[in-house]
Amino acid sequence: MAGATVTDLLNPEAVAQEVEATLADIERRLLSLVQDGARGAGDLRDVLNGLNQVIGEIRQIYVRLQEVQGRRDVGFEITGRLEAVRRHSLWLYRKARLEQCFFAKLRLERGLRDTIYRQIVETYQEMSSLDETEREVRGRQDEALTQELLREPTEASP
Repeated sequence: MAGATVTDLLNPEAVAQEVEATLADIERRLLSLVQDGARGAGDLRDVLNGLNQVIGEIRQIYVRLQEVQGRRDVGFEITGRLEAVRRHSLWLYRKARLEQCFFAKLRLERGLRDTIYRQIVETYQEMSSLDETEREVRGRQDEALTQELLREPTEASP
């Protein structure tokens, strides 16, 4: 709205043009966020933050449209144009919310996968250590086992 005059603010056609241009910009940014998220170009938190911003902007535009559509000085042609812009706003909002859900689930899935992978690696390392201890115990001579039995326990044994 930078540079808009009071006359422009009161002119429903000027509002429609400005809102259409803003929605086109929002749609480009939304699709760019989706592409970035799909490519894994950045952290999914950044994508989700961007989607939150887009949703906030759509909300502001929608409120503004409601105010203009409710005016008594809006003609038939502009009413149709504003209705198309309103549907575009709703479509963008729905798409942004669906993408927000998708990327939030993807972020949770990746976090779970990473956590499980770490647990698998840690468990495998522990099992390998126990296997090594088992092999070592099986291979000990009876005399070494006797000495171990008679020794005071100073450390925890597996």
